Amino acid sequence: MNKLIASAMFAFALAAVAPPSLGQVRDYRPIYRSLTAKHAAAVVTVKFVMSVTASGKEERIEDRTQALLVSADGLLLVPDRAVSVDFRQLMGSGKSQGSAPVAKSSEFRVRLADSDDWLPADLVTRDTQLGLAWLRLRTVPAGLSFVNLDESVRAEPGMTFFSLLRTSDEWGGVPVFHPGFIMGETHTPKTLLLVDGMPGVAFSADGQPMGYVDVDLARLMRARGAGNGMGLDMADSVLQMTPIAKVAAATHLAQKLPSTVPSK
Repeated sequence: MNKLIASAMFAFALAAVAPPSLGQVRDYRPIYRSLTAKHAAAVVTVKFVMSVTASGKEERIEDRTQALLVSADGLLLVPDRAVSVDFRQLMGSGKSQGSAPVAKSSEFRVRLADSDDWLPADLVTRDTQLGLAWLRLRTVPAGLSFVNLDESVRAEPGMTFFSLLRTSDEWGGVPVFHPGFIMGETHTPKTLLLVDGMPGVAFSADGQPMGYVDVDLARLMRARGAGNGMGLDMADSVLQMTPIAKVAAATHLAQKLPSTVPSK
């Protein structure tokens, strides 16, 4: 019953948000054309096999994620949750964690824009604090498109950003575009921008990277399991953006590391 009430109240909250009038909607077509021309080729699809182990049993699942090429030598930026997920960290306090599954990914394959070939890639490193990981292509094609994270702009509350994603084969593997908004900033437990938008690298209207947007799965699951009522307070229901300076610094460190080639 409580779940039913919570669902109804959530739907009501969404319906209560008045849509903007036509006069308030900005024409984003020039930004779309500019961003896709500059960066769409660097937004690629990564497939991988995730091995989920629970109670001594292993299940292998094929999945996919978005990646951004960030160097000429084929370094790719991906969310850390695509590489490894420890479900014990997602469980609320007071719950038994002994049988919680652990998932680790391997067999990474990358399809570049306008290509039908899947190129093998290997894990380079992870940064669990930032929620990021880096892969590297084993064979790097000539003239590879990538985004220079140093050519960036500092993100601040009140700014608009734009995300570039690539659809699945079902939708033709085409780039799609989504505007987002930086709603606030927190320094607890670390410096993050609180945003409304889509996961991935956030760009300014001029195409400069601003940060990396993602969801904190562990925080969301802990909040749900902490007895916080029906979840009617919507202030925390936001994505987080890691400032681009931190992402760029971590990427520079990753560039210096060798790939972790799996043993045969």
